[in-house]
Amino acid sequence: MKTTNEILSSIKALSELEKESLLNELLSYREADKKIHLNVQKEISARGIKKPCPYCKSTRVYRKGKQYGIQNYQCQECKRCYGEHYGTPIWDTKKKDKFEKYLDCMQRGMTLRAICKEIGISIQTSFDWRHKILGSLQTQVPNQLGPIVECDELELPLNNKGEKKLDRPARKRSGDFERNNANGEVTTVQVVTAVDRSGNKYLKAVVSKRLTEEQLSKALEDKIQPETTFITDEHPTYKAFVRKHQIVNHKMIKSIRYLHKEDKTLNLQRVNNTHMQLRKFLTPFGSVSSKYLQNYLNWFAYGKNLNDNINKIYMWLVTIASANQGYELFWQFKQNAVIIRT
Repeated sequence: MKTTNEILSSIKALSELEKESLLNELLSYREADKKIHLNVQKEISARGIKKPCPYCKSTRVYRKGKQYGIQNYQCQECKRCYGEHYGTPIWDTKKKDKFEKYLDCMQRGMTLRAICKEIGISIQTSFDWRHKILGSLQTQVPNQLGPIVECDELELPLNNKGEKKLDRPARKRSGDFERNNANGEVTTVQVVTAVDRSGNKYLKAVVSKRLTEEQLSKALEDKIQPETTFITDEHPTYKAFVRKHQIVNHKMIKSIRYLHKEDKTLNLQRVNNTHMQLRKFLTPFGSVSSKYLQNYLNWFAYGKNLNDNINKIYMWLVTIASANQGYELFWQFKQNAVIIRT
């Protein structure tokens, strides 16, 4: 990726006609950017859904004017007022004029510190904004998967990056760990991965040496229905899960075979490919702390759908502005986050 100075050098090498054409193109993009927040607000308002009261959860609310183009409401029960963005990641965010630029930098894979220099914010703000955005993707989690679902787990080393107090010696690298050692220490994170034939993905991080039926049930919640064709390996945990949830069509595949013995259309290729893509996705971030891993899993699983849209920045903003519980989720995350000191 080119730096700002390299881009400026390339621009200087252009002819006057090419510079004028480039300037007109940039101005047209800038003009579109000025309207993007207004268009996002119009789309949310066009849905015709009144935002419930965030204080008493009442739906008996009425519209009470606008402020800076943002719809305001008043609750008929507790009489409190609030705005359309209350509770979303955008709420209580300063420097909103730089939010779109931040999203663009984030899409280009820039590091937190590189974004700081590019748009002029602190490293802590850059960190907080990233996780506000990623936290809002929780609203994109599919309610159900099916009718054919492949499921497997990916084992990653437990990473305590950023922790100030450890009850063990620090490791030089996150991969320098003993798996399933005798002292009972948990050293791995199991990423439960379920993928259906439509391409919908669901990933959940579970800190565990070996998945138990209880952990698997909690991770998958109600995503798998009894009538689903559930494809897994022969691990006993999946057998126990199937018995408990009365899944009638469970297809097991031996790890060394990768294909079902009788039906060659049944396989674990999609979930295995997802694991390969996930490892590749996480590589540029170095070692991701396990307590932040779920946010990055959300980015991998649901962010790609937004990235593939031609109006990706617009779609990201719609998702963020619609995440009514986004700020609450971010605040829960923030309680365990590390304060970045510069």
